[in-house]
Amino acid sequence: MPSRSYMPFNLDSKFAVIDVETTGQSARNGYIIEAGIVFIDHRRITGTYQTLMRPPVSIPYFITMLTGIRDADVYDAPDFQSVSDELLHRLEGYYFVAHNASFDYSFFKSEFERMNRHFYMDKFCTVRLGRKFFPELKKYNLDRMMEYFGIRIDNRHRALGDALATAEIFIRYLNHPNALEVFSAYAAAFDKKNLWKERLELQIMDLPEAKGVYIFKDHYDLPLYIGKSKNIRGRIMSHLRDDHLSKKKRLWHSTDHFDWIECGTELEALILESRLIKKYMPPYNVQQKNWKDYFYVKVTKDRYPLVLTTTDKNSDGAEYIGPFRSSKLLEYLLIRLQKHFKLCPELFRERRTKKGVCFSYHLQQCTGACGELISPDDYRRQVNDAMRILKDMTDMESEENIRVYLSSPDLWGDKYYYVREGLKNTYEQLKEDPALFREKYFIFDTKDQTGYFIQHGVLRKILTGDELEDRNLLRELFLSEPVDIPDDKEALDERLTIRRFVRMNRERLKIVEAV
Repeated sequence: MPSRSYMPFNLDSKFAVIDVETTGQSARNGYIIEAGIVFIDHRRITGTYQTLMRPPVSIPYFITMLTGIRDADVYDAPDFQSVSDELLHRLEGYYFVAHNASFDYSFFKSEFERMNRHFYMDKFCTVRLGRKFFPELKKYNLDRMMEYFGIRIDNRHRALGDALATAEIFIRYLNHPNALEVFSAYAAAFDKKNLWKERLELQIMDLPEAKGVYIFKDHYDLPLYIGKSKNIRGRIMSHLRDDHLSKKKRLWHSTDHFDWIECGTELEALILESRLIKKYMPPYNVQQKNWKDYFYVKVTKDRYPLVLTTTDKNSDGAEYIGPFRSSKLLEYLLIRLQKHFKLCPELFRERRTKKGVCFSYHLQQCTGACGELISPDDYRRQVNDAMRILKDMTDMESEENIRVYLSSPDLWGDKYYYVREGLKNTYEQLKEDPALFREKYFIFDTKDQTGYFIQHGVLRKILTGDELEDRNLLRELFLSEPVDIPDDKEALDERLTIRRFVRMNRERLKIVEAV
């Protein structure tokens, strides 16, 4: 007798035992080339169905060697779309059954998704059921189960032949003494496992096939995951196909609905995605959650000004110099300036380690600001002179400055390895795309036929259609007066995002430098 917690399952239900032959192992980029179906009603085989299908790709050699199906065999066969309505009609009212059901089911789903159609059936897996009925067996593959039950078929590794073998195995499960208990427990999980997925899949079908940003949200309307795609619906569907991964499974079970923002271009979506991730900090996003740290030198308004390194630029009356992309490089520069101008190292810290004059003063490497042995005005002049040099060095994105730093003998110690590597990386980028480091430049995307006007590293205007042919408009953009671009975290992050976009799509982009 079944457990009281389970509703008794009707063992005389209708089952469609399905097997497919495909062009590969992954439903994401594979296609069905043959489908075989065996229909069971009241624990008896009542009919069969078999058809070849013409895929949009060539059949791989190893698939032909396994199944015997060649490109010539499917040349005149219908494609999946042509038989899809017939398949849905035949399968209506049946349970989906297969050996390793997730494989066959995933290919059916993918084929329907490519047609923008929803496909859902409650499914039984004969491998999982075999483990319940015969736990003493070590293997549950189709050949082992056929051997165990003494089942023989003629067309092994063909869809209908394998479906007939699976159907014979499944009927033996239905007639097992413990069938009612096992099937009732198995079917009880359908509501828990699949209703949430069916509900979300229906929502996905209403999503646009457009560029933009998509957002997984919980029932409180809080973002769980944010992404961008050239095809919003297709990308979310691909997430659903990965629901076997534990993290993806938790995401889907937490999702109540989706939101999306359509964008005109891929770059717009990339920038918007980065901003939204940093704004909402979704728990299932791993990358891009933190602002890329840029470093500033902060000179306070104290009588004897402190010179500090910070990642935050505040409106506190202090002077901020930067941004710097490398903390190691900035550390090197400050050490050199402090020693050259004999600035007090104690005043390069938020909190002093000792009162009175510092140890550097006794070594004649400090003018004595720590012990007020120099006037505040004189010391501030020293600081201003040092910071003036630092300001000139903030433009690290020039070949001349980088060559000077790389040629410095003080930069060749082991402790400055990362400084050298960072400078070398920037230098290589400069040689490859020097226009990227200019005040104004224009990016033309040859694939999307879209233009992006960039000023101070930030996207200022998007050009499409006739605008790309308007020379007067382009001239006006290049000759326009400089615009003050804030160097806040959003602007800095946008600059990084644009450069990442250029780096990832270098082959299809053309970059024009403003003259």
